[in-house]
Amino acid sequence: MSRALIICEKPSAAVKIASALAEGKPVKRELNGIPYYEFERDGKQMIVVPALGHLFTLKNVRPMHDYPVYDVDWVPTYEVNRRAERARAFAEAIRELAKGADEFICGCDFDLEGELIGFNVLRFLCGEHAVKTAKRMKFSALTAQDLRRAYENMLPQLSFEMVDSGIARHVLDWYWGMNTSKALSSAVEAAHQRFAKLSAGRVQSPALKILVERELQIKAFKPEPFWVVGLLIELEGKELRAEHAVPKFTVKAEAERVRDLCQGKPALITSIQTRQYRQPPPVPFDLGLLQAEAYRCFGYTPMRTQQLAQNLYLAGLITYPRTSSQKLPPTINYAEIIERLGEIPRYRKLAESLLAMPELKPNEGPKVDPAHPSCHPTGEKPEKLTGPQQKLYDLIVRRFFSVFGVPALKESIKVELDVAGQKFYLRGRRILEDGWLVYYGPYGATEEVILPQLSEGQTLMPKQVIFEEKETQPPPRYNPASVVKELEKRNLGTKATRAPIIQTLYDRGYIFGNQISVTELGIVVVNTLSKYCPEIVSEELTAHFEKEMEAIQQGKRSSREVIEKAKEKLDEIFKKFRQHQLEIGEELGEAYRRTKQLQKTLGTCPMCGGQLKVIVSRRTHKRFVGCSNYQKGCKNSFPLPQNGSIIPMDKTCERCGAPMIQVNRQGMRPYRMCLDPRCPSKEDWGKRKPEVARDSGGK
Repeated sequence: MSRALIICEKPSAAVKIASALAEGKPVKRELNGIPYYEFERDGKQMIVVPALGHLFTLKNVRPMHDYPVYDVDWVPTYEVNRRAERARAFAEAIRELAKGADEFICGCDFDLEGELIGFNVLRFLCGEHAVKTAKRMKFSALTAQDLRRAYENMLPQLSFEMVDSGIARHVLDWYWGMNTSKALSSAVEAAHQRFAKLSAGRVQSPALKILVERELQIKAFKPEPFWVVGLLIELEGKELRAEHAVPKFTVKAEAERVRDLCQGKPALITSIQTRQYRQPPPVPFDLGLLQAEAYRCFGYTPMRTQQLAQNLYLAGLITYPRTSSQKLPPTINYAEIIERLGEIPRYRKLAESLLAMPELKPNEGPKVDPAHPSCHPTGEKPEKLTGPQQKLYDLIVRRFFSVFGVPALKESIKVELDVAGQKFYLRGRRILEDGWLVYYGPYGATEEVILPQLSEGQTLMPKQVIFEEKETQPPPRYNPASVVKELEKRNLGTKATRAPIIQTLYDRGYIFGNQISVTELGIVVVNTLSKYCPEIVSEELTAHFEKEMEAIQQGKRSSREVIEKAKEKLDEIFKKFRQHQLEIGEELGEAYRRTKQLQKTLGTCPMCGGQLKVIVSRRTHKRFVGCSNYQKGCKNSFPLPQNGSIIPMDKTCERCGAPMIQVNRQGMRPYRMCLDPRCPSKEDWGKRKPEVARDSGGK
């Protein structure tokens, strides 16, 4: 009997694929502790075995004593990262199972990363014959129906254009990231004779520059005063505010004159303008829209949204989230999905309402993705979801419902008032017909301002004339969602890499806060490179290579051609860098030292007024908080979490008065805590359930 080996990306995907394709229940077996699944189909023995995300990564073939280094090769991840040791058992299991196989199938996610994962597994663990003959399952959801369809309609080979593009992206990111990071660290070492862990990257550095430019705009902003005059009017027990026709007075005396003129005077309604308009339904979720909406509704960072969505996808509840499509192709059978979602009690009435419509026609956006449709629910019933997963799932379901809704009918009312010859406007707004808003529920809620019945010629008596002094505001700070959107707008990075890049900037100590501020180190890195070697932070250069890699995927360029061009460009960049290495190192070294000192200082000691600092024990190598007055007799200390970066919050706990910190852990939601383990706020700690169910490994 012939044997077919299906390679998939993760253990949870292997379960789904095996269960969908087996005519009965697949047999679960283990090899080196790694689960795989066996069953018979079409007269063949089928084996489904998972990888653990990327089992291979790029590594320099000789030590990086200098830069630039271009001699890289693919090696097992466990040879580079000690935390990836578990990948060894997966690799050995796949290699062993491949020995008796005469047919190979790639069942990894259909994107650049998935194609590269499958290609590397096939060529390094299964042999060149496997690469040449492997077939490809293409699916957008891990449902039994989608997986069976993908198997029955397999592509005859891998998408080698996607493989080529994925290889080029990894190589270019390695060349840029490792070499520029080495150059920065070497510059500090040459100027200050000490090591500094600095990083830069092909997309990371231009992204940081965008944030620095906004930071400098905010710092340079000089607020200017202005004055606002308004009316407080009470109508049917509600206080409403009318604004002057001049929204901002730049001369205080003029604002005071208007205020004094209107004091105690009646307001005559001179006109009422009513406008009705229809608001169309939203478009389906691509990854960027999903990240932006999850941040608006729940405060989830783009990285967290991406991880939660990936878990929902692996559970078979939603389609592939890393998509740039805003389309819902009719082949997905809208009515069937809605009908199945209607079996979930909370969605029953909404589903019945949609199914009663004469036609199910989605309102779609302009963006397309050749690999996947927009992100939407599959109709599978969720079993156990954590709180954050349930919230995101609900958002995705309601968004899917709402795109089929009819436009909402809204009304705006503008009432013109005359007070002693001065014009004021009273504005109202209300929803006349909910339309799609019924389906979007709390996520589409807007505040209504309901005005009572008014008529022209009617006189109102203001309760108060409002007079306020304000200041012009600087440009708003980016938040994690808005900066990801900005990167997409400028064609920097990909839909899958933008959120991790922003997380890297946090991890490197270049930025902090949800309303993103840039540290001194982040500013100096960008300013120094902009002065001496601007290509490293060049948005245009990065966008150029993004287009080149898109051209590889379209078959218009070869990876070798693009990689060679990148090496030539990097040679130019590093030649210029070396000419200014000492100046660059001098400026970066001082900023690095000051930033690290600030990051280690967590607040004021409540016992003696000294500085509480992060200290690493020489004996145990564990970190804790100690007082700077230790030599003077202050023994105050606090334990610290041993994993994650520690960010001081510059405020104290309301319950115990100890300094507050934020702990950022890779792949997990940041959390805030005070330093004192005895604080009453921690009484329930240890009783909480895990926040996010995770699959082993990752891309």
